[in-house]
Amino acid sequence: MSKSAPNPKSRILITDSSSAISKKLRVALTDSIEGVTYDPSTRPGVSNLIEIAFNLDGSNHGAASPAEYAKEFEGLSLKALKDKVAEVVDGHLTPIRTRFEEIVGGDGKIIEEAARIGAEKARKSAESTMHAVKHAVGF
Repeated sequence: MSKSAPNPKSRILITDSSSAISKKLRVALTDSIEGVTYDPSTRPGVSNLIEIAFNLDGSNHGAASPAEYAKEFEGLSLKALKDKVAEVVDGHLTPIRTRFEEIVGGDGKIIEEAARIGAEKARKSAESTMHAVKHAVGF
């Protein structure tokens, strides 16, 4: 998955719905080897999915590495792996997506308040800087 690739199916965005995440992961490039194993050199697509899940799964099921984490998926089909990765990704992104929608959507009061606070901090900083400049030049 790459955010710089021109195809929008090549990346998962925080604004993607649960179903969009599942659809994108269902078509993620893997291989035709049966089962799930972690081997970045011979199975880069499968290994990438395992790494995504490993890095986003808060518990990692006690695994210290993606290779160890992959043991959780032994015996699964690639479809089942993709479904599990979609579940992990969506679980990680849902609270972020919800907060993003709260901030960007609606009446814009959250953004306006953040801008007001930022402007006030900038004004105080500028006043302090201008006071120091005036003092330095003798005003």
